[in-house]
Amino acid sequence: MPDPTQLTQPDEALRQTLAIEKAGDVRPLLARIADRLTDNWPNSAMGELNRLAYARDYAAHEHGRGTEMARAVEHALLRQMPRTDDRVITRGEYALLLRARANRPTQAERVAALQREAAEAYTSAHPREDQARAAVIYARIDGNASA
Repeated sequence: MPDPTQLTQPDEALRQTLAIEKAGDVRPLLARIADRLTDNWPNSAMGELNRLAYARDYAAHEHGRGTEMARAVEHALLRQMPRTDDRVITRGEYALLLRARANRPTQAERVAALQREAAEAYTSAHPREDQARAAVIYARIDGNASA
């Protein structure tokens, strides 16, 4: 018999998203990882195992090893850190990629900016005076109809 408290896939995705939002901005961690890569052997090769290890180590150092928050931050870091796969790339070059990502606005910031722009466009297309005037007219119509 399945566990009745088992989360569905959308519930799990929502839980992970909330955990990442609580974790905050991972851009400072990306910048710190980039600093570490350039300070220690910048001409050495950067591999996929290094990428995974740095994400885990920095998340664990920030939020404690094995905690749910550390796992959420690790996943957020791995989403921001480009995969190396079969590319031959040095640690210094990879640090440049991380710094570029660290200076880029996050998806949440881009969504918030789009929402602000949409709200400004809506309010400029629909001035509040017209809305207030329309509300008064509708109130008068409703009042006359009920009298």
